[in-house]
Amino acid sequence: MFVIYKKELQGYFNGMMGYVFIAFALAIIGVYMTAVNLTQAYPNFEYVLDSVRFLFILLMPVLTMRTISEERRQRTDQLLYSSPISTWAVVGGKFLASLTVFAIPLLISCVYPILLKQFGIVNLKTAYAGILGFLLMGGAAIAIGVFVSALSESQMVAAVASFAMLLICYLMPNLANMVSPSAMASAIGFSLLFLLVAYFLYSTTKNKLLAAGCGLCGMGAMAALYFLKPTMLEGSFNEALNALSVFQRYDSFIYGMLDLRSVIYFITIIALFIFFTVQVIEKRRWA
Repeated sequence: MFVIYKKELQGYFNGMMGYVFIAFALAIIGVYMTAVNLTQAYPNFEYVLDSVRFLFILLMPVLTMRTISEERRQRTDQLLYSSPISTWAVVGGKFLASLTVFAIPLLISCVYPILLKQFGIVNLKTAYAGILGFLLMGGAAIAIGVFVSALSESQMVAAVASFAMLLICYLMPNLANMVSPSAMASAIGFSLLFLLVAYFLYSTTKNKLLAAGCGLCGMGAMAALYFLKPTMLEGSFNEALNALSVFQRYDSFIYGMLDLRSVIYFITIIALFIFFTVQVIEKRRWA
């Protein structure tokens, strides 16, 4: 894994990608820190990170778009498939390299709460909890971006698709408020989700029986609940959409709480999408 990590990290800094990302991220954080902490005199550095999380949706696809799609475009992925390095090590190395580039401006930003403390009362615990939460949230977004990059040979397509997925995750609470809390709306919503899961299973495994079984079982369960106990479905789809919102999980860190559930959630998202990426690559390896 270290060999892949080192190669990917060098790739970011052999060109301009790594430097431009770090400079742009620091510029964004610096501007918002001036506006929030200095101009408006808020002592909470975590408010700065809360203000810039939407802008990082624009940066993450750019950071991750080349991770695997570039290997496919140049056909160097065949060398990785034939090497003794496991697919998990390849994906893990690429993920950690992207995470390192993302972590560099955050590491530099750790100086800001200390500087602010020289001129007033700053709660360093909540500030650094906010930075930790932002790092975990960024790791989840990177894992999603690496997965999307594995689906296409085009960096541009990977960037646009990754941006679309992250935007949907960001808007998930708003979408939840737009959906009716009725049992029928929940049954339809969950059925569509099961169809998406079935399509994903088929696209990654090419196993029609597994995909059809998952889709039919899920839709059958929703139909049974709707006719037998509809009260269980009322508002459940709205709650599920809120639970799936990656970016909303950061809210607890803004309010100074190191929420263990949010930490586990981010780590689970990272592990899940790394697993998905490995499965996509493994399918291509043996195709």
